[in-house]
Amino acid sequence: MDWFLFQFNPQFLLSALVRIFLSCVLGGIIGFEREQSRNRPAGFRTHILVCLGACLVMLIAEFSMIAYSGKVNIDPTRIGAQVVSGIGFLGAGTIIRHGLSVKGITTAASIWVVACVGLACGVGFYTGAVLVTLLIWTILMYLKNLEIKLAKHNTYKTIEVEGEKDKQVIYPVSSLFRELNIEIKALDIYDVPKSNRQRILLQFDLDNKDLDLTIISAKINEIEGILKVSL
Repeated sequence: MDWFLFQFNPQFLLSALVRIFLSCVLGGIIGFEREQSRNRPAGFRTHILVCLGACLVMLIAEFSMIAYSGKVNIDPTRIGAQVVSGIGFLGAGTIIRHGLSVKGITTAASIWVVACVGLACGVGFYTGAVLVTLLIWTILMYLKNLEIKLAKHNTYKTIEVEGEKDKQVIYPVSSLFRELNIEIKALDIYDVPKSNRQRILLQFDLDNKDLDLTIISAKINEIEGILKVSL
């Protein structure tokens, strides 16, 4: 009966309520940025639930350690470790490939780290939880522009070409790149299942070149057999 009475201890109840409320607030801050500012699929409610769930996990671990102290050998960190490794499946569900681009990786990372914030709330490490939440929010809000600027300076570009398989469009495409004096750094070719189409991924370096991707795309689109060009 000791464990039953312990869970209604006013001091434990107050501490648990503070941690649960704080996890909802901190998870909601990150979720709001993901949903409203960036319109991500895993947004406000998802981040709150993840943070709240992680917080509850640590409360369970602490409750078990205190309630069953001396009766069962309990390591409170083990259950939290399972959250850190297991939350990956939820983050993976937010990653979507769209053409050449992969979206949702940042949201997946925010879900994982917000689970860690929930663990910090659950264990009572309020300073770490609040500090990390502020850092996450700052990174998501203000480093996006820096990331875009850095990407603009990246001279390596990728184009996806889709063409008719029997036309062997890779040869005229390669000839076009040689004419434009552009060196192909990587080349991947694969067939589209149940069709007469072929997709080609080309990575090349545009360093010190006057041409831009729009011009290259237009020239590739003029080749016979080309069905689609994606930047």
